[in-house]
This record gives sequence, structure tokens and C-alpha cells, in this order.
Amino acid sequence: MISRRSLLQRFLVTGLLVLCTGFGHVQAAENSIRFQEFSIRIQPPKQLMTSLKLDYDLSDYLREGLLNGLTLQNETRFTLEWHNTWWWNTQKPLVVVKTELKYHPLSKQYQVVREDTKQNWNFPNLPAALEQLGTLSDYRLPAVPEDAWGDNAAIFVTATLTQQSLELPLKLKSLFSDRYSLESDGVLWPIP
Repeated sequence: MISRRSLLQRFLVTGLLVLCTGFGHVQAAENSIRFQEFSIRIQPPKQLMTSLKLDYDLSDYLREGLLNGLTLQNETRFTLEWHNTWWWNTQKPLVVVKTELKYHPLSKQYQVVREDTKQNWNFPNLPAALEQLGTLSDYRLPAVPEDAWGDNAAIFVTATLTQQSLELPLKLKSLFSDRYSLESDGVLWPIP
């Protein structure tokens, strides 16, 4: 049987390995989302704050769709996960941060809107808009349960980018093709 301490050590070693290798140097396939930066810090008393930066490789289809009026929606999901050696891991959703990206052809501006705060930004080019879309700074995560502290719990983070308004034929096609959306690999951060 594995002790809690050894599980925590495994989580810490995994987190350190990910940090040491550097997210920016990891090679990934085109048409994907990669974590460039990711961190969680504890602000007393037991408040988790996160900052992250995502890098997007959009497919030509998504770029064209954006220019032709499609809205792209980014979802960054934070999940609390408890490791279990005998059964499946237990997961509890914490929060989903949603951000939209639109193109306005008359003004030739890209607009990024964060749904929870209703903040919006306008950019003259796509790379600047994508940088804002994938940036989350000093975001306060919801309070985690007491049993997550000092246990074998971790925060698991993933990001997806999808077209917001797919008509029925495209919704069916999207089930069988990754042409219509992007997904990141997950990042796991142990809670001390």
C-alpha cells in the first residue's frame, strides 16, 4: 500500500519535471493548444491563485471560419482530482473560464471577450488576439474542500477551442474530426 506521503512526493516530482522541461520547448503537432506557462500559488489563507499562458496553432479551416463570421470559444477547465490506487480517480469540477474570439470585418479588428467578467479587448491582428485569448493572470480559483489540503489531491487543467455556433450537419461532422476544434493535453498540479 502506498502512503500519502509517497503519493504527494510523486505529484511533486511530476510537477517539477514538467516545470524543468519548460512548456515552451515541448514539440507538439500542428493544430493544437499548448501550455506555454502554468503556475498555481497559495495566497493565505488557503486561497489558490493561477496564471497561465496558452499557445494556439489554428487550422486553416478555423482561421477561414473566423474571418467568415464564426465565433471561437475557448474553455479552460479546472478540475480537482484525488488519486486512488484501487479504483478510478475521484474528480470534482472547480470552474470553467470561457473566452470568445470574433472577427469584425468592417473594423478589421479581432475581439476577445471574457464571459465571466465581460471584459473585452480589440486587436488589429490575429496573433495578438490569440495571445490575449490564452492568457489568465492571477485568477482566483474557487475554494477547495478541506480534505484536498495535505492529501493526495491535485488540480487538473485542460483547454479546448471550439466553434460556438455549429449547425446540425457540422455538429455531426465534428464528432468524427478534429478539424472543427482544438484540445490541449492536461496539466496536473499537486496541492500541498
